[in-house]
Amino acid sequence: MTTPIILSRSTLIVPLSNEAFIARAHLRGADTILLDLEDGVAPSAKQAARERLSSAAASVSLAGSRVNVRVNRPLGLMVRDLEAAVIPGIAAISLAKVEGPGHVRLVSEFIAELERERGLPPGGIRLSATIETPQALLQAADIASADPRLTAIGIGGLDLAAACGFEPTPDALLGPMQTLLFAAKAAGISAGGYLGSIADYRDLDGMRKLLRRSRSLGFRGGAAIHPSQVAVLNEEFAPTAQEIDDAHAIVALAAEHLAKGTGAFSYRGRMVDKPVVIAAETTLALADAIATSEARTRRLLNGAA
Repeated sequence: MTTPIILSRSTLIVPLSNEAFIARAHLRGADTILLDLEDGVAPSAKQAARERLSSAAASVSLAGSRVNVRVNRPLGLMVRDLEAAVIPGIAAISLAKVEGPGHVRLVSEFIAELERERGLPPGGIRLSATIETPQALLQAADIASADPRLTAIGIGGLDLAAACGFEPTPDALLGPMQTLLFAAKAAGISAGGYLGSIADYRDLDGMRKLLRRSRSLGFRGGAAIHPSQVAVLNEEFAPTAQEIDDAHAIVALAAEHLAKGTGAFSYRGRMVDKPVVIAAETTLALADAIATSEARTRRLLNGAA
């Protein structure tokens, strides 16, 4: 049996200073809503955004989306952000501009203190980390394995490109993205993102091409800054109809061969053994989870119409 699937195809970034975006975020179909306290919120609006966080989390999760919060990097701001964000209903804290493994461990320790003080489940709030400098990229493996609370890492392509002096093109980002993927897989956590920039939200066809290339490299989810990007992420990071059909066939054949005492068999000209069967089971579980999520979103949209 496969473990329950937590969908992570799409993460919609919603600034906590934008009440209109917050009000409709749950209707967008994103697997995760990232409530942003960092770049999307002006310095003068950050305190008001923190005060809005609890009600916003309840609103954006109405369709079942996970709720993450992105906090600021300057220590003073980050402490105030964490004090506001370590509350029920928050799945993870997203760390921007991570400098190294010590940064991750320090934040995890502070979250643990807040969890104890507030009677929250220990370790219940996870962490994700964004690498945005060459110094951090060179420590990707150490960052990825820094703390059990850390479940995902990603790259801030625009910031990394600016720091290194190159254009954020797919070719230029290929090396950093592969470094990130290897670090994540070695640590047993997720690698998020895709080749290129999400800044031009109008070019959905171009985005789709980038996602297909990124998926072929092993990436399975990314961020959106505009609701129109969510559907593209959900479609491109979901199993195709052919992949689902193949998975059904492989699982069925595996059951037949297992009953005969056979551990490996051929399917469509390729050898199938236990790892391939497990991957097929995961594909089917992912397809089921996606169908459930999409049905829930449709019900909400019909109710809002």
